[in-house]
Amino acid sequence: MKLVLLFFSLLTSNVIYSQSTDSKISKHSKKFIKEVSQLIKQKSLFSDSLNWDQISEELAVLPFGKNDSTDQKIVFDFFTKKLRNAGDKHSFFVTQSSINSYTRKNSEPKQPESKYLGNGIGLIRVPQCLMFDNKKDKDFANSIRYQIKKIDTENEIIGWIVDLRNNGGGNMWPMVAGLNSLMADGTVGYLVGTSNSMEKEWSSENGKIKYSKEAVDTYKIKKIDNKIAVLIDSMTASSGEMTAVSFIGLPNVKLFGQPSAGYTTTNSTFFLSDGTRLFLATNFVADRTHKVYSGKIVPDVIIYTQSSSGVDETLEYSKKWILQTEKK
Repeated sequence: MKLVLLFFSLLTSNVIYSQSTDSKISKHSKKFIKEVSQLIKQKSLFSDSLNWDQISEELAVLPFGKNDSTDQKIVFDFFTKKLRNAGDKHSFFVTQSSINSYTRKNSEPKQPESKYLGNGIGLIRVPQCLMFDNKKDKDFANSIRYQIKKIDTENEIIGWIVDLRNNGGGNMWPMVAGLNSLMADGTVGYLVGTSNSMEKEWSSENGKIKYSKEAVDTYKIKKIDNKIAVLIDSMTASSGEMTAVSFIGLPNVKLFGQPSAGYTTTNSTFFLSDGTRLFLATNFVADRTHKVYSGKIVPDVIIYTQSSSGVDETLEYSKKWILQTEKK
């Protein structure tokens, strides 16, 4: 999940530099190292697992000083490795040039798809949403809603299949905003920090993309208690997993497939002074029943076998469940 937070002020850093390193490094790089160090120390979910005295000592002997760009990469690599070793496999740095390169290469990203499967079953397939563009996020959410609306108004629906397989994440909020058509408004989960932190609700509200001023369509399905099968696999990751969590705990929902990738920390977005974005793991996520996910999401019905004839077994099992006359 990407919660866009602005980091306005920096407190005095405890990072200590050796005299030899301090004389070589530029003022810009010194400021940047302090900025990143303090941000991770204050906001990271894994901060208490990091040895900050050791970090200070190791920073002091790193080969800074060649140029600001090289120093930046050293900082990224250093802290990424430290976070990974502390158990954080989700945080990462993204430079503006990387974002520009990605958007150029993915000018037409994969879009949601839908299909009426017959027998009263509607399918909506939601890929990752990684746009870096508020207007495109809105279009993505509306695409989900319009396709759900079309299927729901043209057919007598008894159940839905939400396919999140191969959804690697990105921005969860357009996904949740689009799929809001299938559920009642309200709390869909909680953000959970360290043992001393309070739970924070996260919700889905009709017509809105959270943390965005963009308004979206407000269509709700005719039968809000229709069965919903949510499909996940080992490639369902990050915001794809958070989107799955938003359904868990509803009495009309079951998950089918394979355990997810396990990137179930929520990443807050911090904009650094050099234009870099730090997506930093700041919370675990819990579903609406308060169950905390600190690793993989295990579906209610695990399906590892796939037919040699190319039949999608996960899809077939979910259809059979929907067609059962009673909820199990």
